[in-house]
Amino acid sequence: MTREVILYTRKRCGLCDDAATELRRLAPELGFTLAERDIDEDPGLRARYDELVPVVVAGGHVVAEAPIDATRLRERLAAALR
Repeated sequence: MTREVILYTRKRCGLCDDAATELRRLAPELGFTLAERDIDEDPGLRARYDELVPVVVAGGHVVAEAPIDATRLRERLAAALR
């Protein structure tokens, strides 16, 4: 079963780029697809996540936000995707 993980991001965000790289690395292991959403393209998302990006959402729940620790991200994703 493939599940979706959403990464809320924005352009020119180094932390966002790092999070995307880590999520792409984890996707095959944890069995999820990654969807990236640029918060600056949606005023509602910008209002909600402006100071928090990158934000990782799985199963409808925020599992990580900046700064993202790779070890903790893997643990929280694995739990959210069970």
